[in-house]
Order: sequence, then structure tokens, then C-alpha cells
Amino acid sequence: MAEPTGKSWRQRLGQVIALCGGLLLGAQALAEPTLRVSSQKQSLKILLQAAGELEQVPYPIEFASFAAAAPTAEALAAGAVDIGSLGDAPFVFAAAAGAPLKTVGVIKLKVTPTAVAIVVRDASPLQDATSLKGRRITTTRGSIGHFLALAALRSVGLHGSDAQFIFLQPAESRSLLSNGQADAWATWDPYTSMVQLEGGTRVLVSGAGLFAGHMLLVANDQAIAEKPAQIADFLRRLGRAYAWANQHQEAFSRIQAVYSGLPVEVHLRSNRYAEPRRIAVGPPVVEDLQRTADLYREEGIIQKSFDASTHIDRQFNEVE
Repeated sequence: MAEPTGKSWRQRLGQVIALCGGLLLGAQALAEPTLRVSSQKQSLKILLQAAGELEQVPYPIEFASFAAAAPTAEALAAGAVDIGSLGDAPFVFAAAAGAPLKTVGVIKLKVTPTAVAIVVRDASPLQDATSLKGRRITTTRGSIGHFLALAALRSVGLHGSDAQFIFLQPAESRSLLSNGQADAWATWDPYTSMVQLEGGTRVLVSGAGLFAGHMLLVANDQAIAEKPAQIADFLRRLGRAYAWANQHQEAFSRIQAVYSGLPVEVHLRSNRYAEPRRIAVGPPVVEDLQRTADLYREEGIIQKSFDASTHIDRQFNEVE
């Protein structure tokens, strides 16, 4: 018997099977819990999207954006988001305060002379860390900039109490340094790259030797318990995305500039210097966290003892 005109029954059957398969996949995706991801200024979303890692994700992802580490840590602790990026200093600051958080992944950055730095105006009389005594240092409380300033003071026998700290967000700190209301600004990339390209400032103290270059991927305990498969998949995607960005620095920098409004050169400088890559949560990470916690406790910023080994989770250590 001749087949009907138009599409054959085999073609129609194939369409029905494909449609049913699509519906099943859609139902499965809807059944999967949503992974809620936080980062500063949508940085992780921009990275994953640029690298094509947000395509064919078998579970829903929602992204949240915050201006700095402190609100990111607060959202993680409150369960408003499941996973996010924090520097080791803000992570210790939050975990020591009782936040139910664990480090589940690590992005390793190269620590160049300007990746994290204390900068001053070109005309400043300050010449080294010793000259920070009695000076006004602006930074964000609990940030890697705050940690660097403390580490720099301690490296020359001083303490945090020997300087005057002014805690502000980066944009406000930058203004304070510019108008002379602060003597130094302890900050990080891309702000360090920005001021270097703009001119008018110089590095007083480099983070090289004082900062380990770890960006932590932090999840709350509830998400670890309820969404381990999503977290593991997300970390693998993030590792691949950073590998892609390192291989396509100019293209990625242009994408970042569209979102940030900063010149492409700022992002390109930062990306070329940092070359971020995912590493396992191993002993070097634990040791660095412990050093940070010990410094914070000695400075009176955290009050309780802190055992870094109890604030990490190695079950997601598979690195592609």
C-alpha cells in the first residue's frame, strides 16, 4: 500500500518520539531543584554565558548579583543563594561569625604585583608599609583588601590599631583616595588595573607574598546536603569556563566590558595577569585559610578560635 502524501509515517513517528522525549526532558528539568548562584556584579554568569556553559544545563539556574563580598556572604548564610564566590578573607570573616558555609571549590589566581595591592597617589610621601603608621587606609571591611592591609602592617611589626581604617565600598574608597580624604587604598583587580591604567597612583605595597590568590566557591550546608549533583556539575562547568576564558582573553575581555562599562583594557590587563584556573580544595587552601583566620583573631576581628579544616568539603574535588 502506498504511503500517504506529505510526510511519511516514519517521519511523523520520529516527530512524535522527539516531542515526547523533549517533554520528558522538560519535565525532568522542572523536577530538578534550582541552583541559585551569587557573584559580585554577575561575574560568574557573564563568564559561564561567554564560554557557552549555560547551554543544555539539566537543571534550572538562577543568578544573583551583589556589589561586594559582604552581601554575598550574607545571602549565602541566609539561604537566599546556594553557592557563590568569596575571597578567603571574607569567607573566614563570615564563617567565624557562625555562617553555615563550606568551601567546595577553589579558583587559583596568579598573584602579580598589582593583583591585590595598597595604592597611593603619585605625590604621596608614603614609601613603604612602615609609613602607613597613623595613616588613613580605606578598604572594604572583611575583604581581601582589608586582609592585605593588616598583613602589610604586621609584616613590618605593626598592627591594625596602628592605622586608621575607613571601611567603604570600592567606588567610595576610590573617591576618598582621589580627593585626599584617605592616604591609601587597599584593593584588588579590576580596581588595581583601573587605577594603574588611569595613572596618578602607584603601588605602595604589593599583595605578592602576602596573598595566596585563592577565590573560593562557597556553598551553604543546606545546598550541599540537598543539591550535591547540581553543585558538582556547576563546578565542572565553571572550571571549563575559566579554561575557555584563558584561551580567549581578548574576546572575553570585550564581553566583560559590555557589562561593566569599563574600558576593555582594564579587563584585558586583569585577565592576562590573573589566568584563573580551578584547583582542588587541598592542604594549601586549608593552610591559607588557617593563616587568614589566625591573623584575624590576633587582630581582634574574630573572637573565637577557627579550625579551617572544618569549613571545607572535599567531595566536589574532581577537577577536569
